[in-house]
Amino acid sequence: MKSKDNASETLAKGLKILDLFGVSDAGYTLNQIAGRVGINKTSVYRYVNTYCELGYLQRDERTRLYKLGVRSLALGHAMLENSEIVRLVKPLVDEAHERHNVHVDVGIVSGDAIYLIYRRESKYTTAFRSFSYASDLYYLATGKAAMAYMEPEELRQLVERLELHPKTDKTITDKQELLEELRRVSELGYSYNNEESVPGLIAIGAPLFSLRTNKVIGGVSFDSATDTHTMKEFERLYSPYLVELAKKISAVVSL
Repeated sequence: MKSKDNASETLAKGLKILDLFGVSDAGYTLNQIAGRVGINKTSVYRYVNTYCELGYLQRDERTRLYKLGVRSLALGHAMLENSEIVRLVKPLVDEAHERHNVHVDVGIVSGDAIYLIYRRESKYTTAFRSFSYASDLYYLATGKAAMAYMEPEELRQLVERLELHPKTDKTITDKQELLEELRRVSELGYSYNNEESVPGLIAIGAPLFSLRTNKVIGGVSFDSATDTHTMKEFERLYSPYLVELAKKISAVVSL
């Protein structure tokens, strides 16, 4: 927190715990939560117990993992349904989806994660479990597109914080290799994801910028199954349309 004079540290700690669940849907034990947020286990127990009673979290009695509860999901759904940014992005994405018959994802970066705000699936990608509400940036086309256009110091600090865990055998797990790929992305104007997040799923991504600040704020991607297109074919066919869509979305986003 930038200023403690007008802020509640207790509330901030509680939100830090909830924010952890916004980055992964895998679920956490009490010890894992305490370790990741840096709050003692006794305090964490009080927070998560309260969240469970209110419906914001739920505990799986078999695995003992805490996950998002129905109330959190409903709150997130209501936010997206009534969001001004979604209202502006939706017709542009819907038009691209209908015209090109591709899966389209739009994500906004917050902290070290990218949050899905709008999606249109194609019939070829419905079988895949794509990122839903948030995930690490480095293995997603939307995330890599955003990373490639970050300010150098911002990118350096982000890469230093990253733990590059493999999602598939094609996920980049070397930081220098990742930086080299991001350099190529900035030259191309779009990113690529060659089965790095889910086997059989490929994607290309383009950065979104705020016209107010001129800084990168997220990314938009086209996704496809490998039995429909090869990576090179998908890039050749759709990258010009994707880059154009990213420009249109950036023109209406005012973050």
